[in-house]
Amino acid sequence: MTQETISSQEEIVLLSVGSLEPEAYAYGIQKEIKDQANLNWSLGTIHTILYRLENKGLLKSAMGGASEKRGGRSKRLYSLTAKGYGNIQQIQETRQAMWNRLATNKPSF
Repeated sequence: MTQETISSQEEIVLLSVGSLEPEAYAYGIQKEIKDQANLNWSLGTIHTILYRLENKGLLKSAMGGASEKRGGRSKRLYSLTAKGYGNIQQIQETRQAMWNRLATNKPSF
């Protein structure tokens, strides 16, 4: 499988979606990123990244059920595609291999 080139922001959103499934929606993703990465991204930023990732085929979305808590409105739920999961898995493997190499080749400061 060919790896899709993604930014570090897109990687963080993909990881957040994967960790929140099946309840990954924009506000929850924003909260997860704040809690786990200590990053304050606006909902507009999150929506833009989600849209890009969906267009790249790394995410898919569907409308969830309406709730009284949301005034009868539905929320869009996101999930990883096989391509999206494979992409972040490849990134993790590449980073781990590079960290392992760094550990055996420590720079002298």
